[in-house]
Amino acid sequence: MSKEIAKLMRFVSMLSDYGFKITFGNETNTLFLRKSIQALIKSNIPITEVTLSRNEIAGKTAESGGGLFDVSCKDEEGHQYIVEMQLSDFSDFMKRSTFYASHRYATMIEKGEMRFKKLKKIYTISIINGVLFPDSKEYHHIGKTKNQHGELMSDEITYVIFELPKWNKKVEEIKDDIDKLIHVMKMTHALTVEEAFTPPEFWTEEWIDNAIQALKYANMTPDEREVAQRMIVKAVHHVEIAEDRKRAMRRANKAEKRAVEAEQKATEAERKVTEAAKEIQQKEIQIINAVANLLKINMTPESIAQMFSISLEEVLKIKEKLDQTN
Repeated sequence: MSKEIAKLMRFVSMLSDYGFKITFGNETNTLFLRKSIQALIKSNIPITEVTLSRNEIAGKTAESGGGLFDVSCKDEEGHQYIVEMQLSDFSDFMKRSTFYASHRYATMIEKGEMRFKKLKKIYTISIINGVLFPDSKEYHHIGKTKNQHGELMSDEITYVIFELPKWNKKVEEIKDDIDKLIHVMKMTHALTVEEAFTPPEFWTEEWIDNAIQALKYANMTPDEREVAQRMIVKAVHHVEIAEDRKRAMRRANKAEKRAVEAEQKATEAERKVTEAAKEIQQKEIQIINAVANLLKINMTPESIAQMFSISLEEVLKIKEKLDQTN
């Protein structure tokens, strides 16, 4: 996306570091963040208060190519949430999520006599612009530690993953807050100033409207608009670099695979040649032994040569060796 194309967009994309931070990471008004978390974890209990905190783990940022930006906060009960956006580079994604959540969980332990009952829950919420579970039609995944029978073993850490590409609902199909969130996320990412668009009624809901007003280029100062456009172009550029690296890696892997296959074919061909040579050698030994046995019973060399379809000279050589042995 060039800077000129960014200027044509009606909104700052929420799928950008800047857009994500001014909506999910809005420190002066956390309504959007609270409603989004409640929807994403599928909780019927409203989150009335959250406090944003600095993430102790320096996670990947848009500059690193993966496009991972996150917001960390805790609610009035002390439960903690890591909300992150991932645009590309899904290798080891679950391992990274587990690492971040485990590290945050460990920071709850205080010095002195430890009380495990004081430990709160951790929710790692990931909105990804990709597919982690291609064999599943589900796009909203919530997971905890369970045993082989599906019985809950631990709910200290909850993983929430939303796969954006799988969600494709029409406006009339949107019923709950999670669908409203994703609809706004996708529309603000794609709408240009030239496109005609009639916002659905739920866009007037306070939490949605707060995010939309923050994302509108028209509501920004020239300096804010410039910063937003520059950050979006930079983020997209790094994602494109990451995609180029992935394509180069795939090409390298294919080339390596072809080289391995060629080596395997060469090895197989060599094995077949060796086996064929051994087989020929074994047949020659069998013929030599048979000729020798027939010579021992005084069968003529001419008859033997005719019987095995070999030259008389070969039979005579065998006879000569046999006479020398005797």
